[in-house]
Amino acid sequence: MYCPFCGFQWPTLPRFCSSCGRDIKNAASLSDFQELTEKYSSMLQTTLATLDFVNALEQHPSLFFPFMCYTETKLTADAVENIFQVQLSQPGSTNRLEEARVLSYWRDYLLYLEEKEASPFLEDVLMFGTGLKEVPPAAIQPQLVFQKNFQFPMANVCTNTIKIPILPSYEEFQAAMDYGMQNSPGFGLP
Repeated sequence: MYCPFCGFQWPTLPRFCSSCGRDIKNAASLSDFQELTEKYSSMLQTTLATLDFVNALEQHPSLFFPFMCYTETKLTADAVENIFQVQLSQPGSTNRLEEARVLSYWRDYLLYLEEKEASPFLEDVLMFGTGLKEVPPAAIQPQLVFQKNFQFPMANVCTNTIKIPILPSYEEFQAAMDYGMQNSPGFGLP
């Protein structure tokens, strides 16, 4: 039995839905279910009409599509690079020169992840920095920050920030990034 009020699925027909507490014994017939569905559907239509949402949706469907329709897209190195806003030091400073070198390591690392077939993946970079497995429809602007005196990357998913280490070679950078991301998936959750 399906509760027409809350949507809970029951293996047998109870008198009351223990999920929402409503009497579903009398709503067990198909006609009652259709009547309830029409009632709630009309209420939804009235609400959307009040907001003039349907008219806006009909006139500008392409604007609403990214927010209302799920589309599975494969992450690319370019997409991940464009998601993160890079925080650089003052132009001309020694820090800026080191950061520019490490930024090229970051870009090479993303290309490396895109091409390889083993963990970590580009999705792991996104999870590491934001806590999300895929890019949400609403725009997010995570930060990419450089840190000295640390060997491994750090992340703060509350502020959507990845802190990458400033290391002397790409090989060290890649090893540190792989180790850091592979040892922090899902905050220790499976």
